[in-house]
Amino acid sequence: MTMCKQQGLAIPFLAALSACSSTGRGAATDAVGTGSEADTGDVTVLADAASGPVSPDAPTDVARASDTGRDESLGDVRGDGPGMETSTAPASCPASVAGNTPLGSDTPPAVSRWKITDAITFLNVGGTGSYDRIVDMAPGVWPPPCADPNACVKATKSISGPLVPFDEEMTMVFSGPIELYAIAVYAPGTSGFARVSSWDRCTSDNLVFMNNLGGGSVSGVWTVCGGNSQSYASADGSQAVPTPTQFAGTLADGVGVNVMSANLCQGTGDGSECGFYRDVGMHGWKGAADGTKIFAVKMRMPVGSKTPAYWILPAQVVRTAQYGCNCRGMGGAGGCGELDVAEVLSSEDAMAATTTIYSFKSVKNGGGSTFQRPAMASAVFVVIFDGAAGTISLRRLDAEAFDFGPTIASAVVAAWQANQGAVSSM
Repeated sequence: MTMCKQQGLAIPFLAALSACSSTGRGAATDAVGTGSEADTGDVTVLADAASGPVSPDAPTDVARASDTGRDESLGDVRGDGPGMETSTAPASCPASVAGNTPLGSDTPPAVSRWKITDAITFLNVGGTGSYDRIVDMAPGVWPPPCADPNACVKATKSISGPLVPFDEEMTMVFSGPIELYAIAVYAPGTSGFARVSSWDRCTSDNLVFMNNLGGGSVSGVWTVCGGNSQSYASADGSQAVPTPTQFAGTLADGVGVNVMSANLCQGTGDGSECGFYRDVGMHGWKGAADGTKIFAVKMRMPVGSKTPAYWILPAQVVRTAQYGCNCRGMGGAGGCGELDVAEVLSSEDAMAATTTIYSFKSVKNGGGSTFQRPAMASAVFVVIFDGAAGTISLRRLDAEAFDFGPTIASAVVAAWQANQGAVSSM
């Protein structure tokens, strides 16, 4: 169950996606802002102060977001799979807004090799090459171990383009300890980017939390050869549950989840619209036809007994087996791709949230630069996949520098991309 806060309704999760979204946001005014939201509920997108003016209409560092919640010119912006229409959600969630209040000051990494940055950009991401996609997984027979030669059947997929393989459907993956406060996915519209999925601690819109605990009679499957498949995640992410459930926001040490769209894959076997998948197959986010999309996450990474991480993976990886038979592989062989947005690698570098990208081309890190781990003060991580330019831009913003509104102006995105920070070429 989830609560539709503005209407006071307690309704099942999937129904809440529609009922809560109908409330919309407060009406925006025509006033030019100065860096804070008006009491009327104006929706703002605040630029990084270092980026300078971004509004196309006035010399201000605040760009107003549309209050409609939907760009009617978008039509179906999913690229692949049904249902990636623009989304709406309640304007305010006190449980998520609480994440804006720092619990203290974050100290920089003690290891001198790291240079702290707020921006990392990967150039020349795509190219021409191939990876091995999964076309079948035999379940095997009891007892273990798996002895079936068809446990992981692969076929070579040739790819070419400026952003490959990151132009395909992707999923966001989190491993605790993490406090999540807001998530949004955006796809290109006529005058900027329109939100197609969102989550905060009060409601969800076209976004479902999953984990790798499938099996039994709950959700997903377990097989001798494949292990656990994807399953719907409980409110704390630690268990499989029968149906999509509103995530509460806190991931304990070592607990992992990933987020997908709320749209089920149609068809079965390798001929389905998602390719081969096991049991609970959900669409990720492709964005535009060329893979252009934006992921935004507000989170904190508290210090605990485990090292936290935020990754972006191809959706097909988790639809087969995140830690087993998949198109990514392990180590430096990047296969169908992986982007480690902010990953704490060891207790020695406990305050460094490192970035690494893997693909069939090569493996690159932030060029000796790292993000400050948001241990005490929350931060917003924005990842821009640009299909035309063949670039991936990662930005770390202050907790209140972005409002997760229905749209992002093109000028705001251009300002983020102009501040390249640490640059690596694939």
